[in-house]
Amino acid sequence: MVVAVTTVDRKRAYTADEFEELPNDKKLYELIERALVRKMSPGDEHGQISFHLLTHLILLDPQHKLGMMWPGTSFRLNPTNVPIPDLAFVVAGRIPPKSKKAMAVIPDLVVEVHSPRYLASQARRTLTDLKIRLYQVAGVQIIWAINPSNQTVEVYHQGQLAPVVVLSLGDDLDGEAVIPGFKLRVSQLFK
Repeated sequence: MVVAVTTVDRKRAYTADEFEELPNDKKLYELIERALVRKMSPGDEHGQISFHLLTHLILLDPQHKLGMMWPGTSFRLNPTNVPIPDLAFVVAGRIPPKSKKAMAVIPDLVVEVHSPRYLASQARRTLTDLKIRLYQVAGVQIIWAINPSNQTVEVYHQGQLAPVVVLSLGDDLDGEAVIPGFKLRVSQLFK
């Protein structure tokens, strides 16, 4: 049974159901391990990186036959976690019906773009690392953690704690079996 929540209390623990019923206080939150975490607005560099990824995918698959990418959308991973990845891709055969709530599907690929706040704060780095682990446990097949400050991309796979590879400017980002045919030179992310 869901208890109606009439105010946002950042110190309270929430279930995913309660989280989705919170009133709008004009702030954006994620639910991470039952805790409300305020999601900060991305900056220009973050937006441009996301734009380059989305544009490349649209050029590869304009009719969305391979699947769809969602920017800044919440995904219900389980009853205690509703994160908002920077980008998330779901293969075509798994796209759920439209909803006014969090996506009720585990993404096949997730992108997290590290912001300057991430790099400046141990707490933010710990939070992003936790989100990567939550994605892996939930069943996300590929996670790309993009670091604009050193222009690298850490590639994680489900069940592997360390990145399987760290890509630099001369390497290609590969959609592997999730987005067949998707390849993008890492340097293109930072144009």
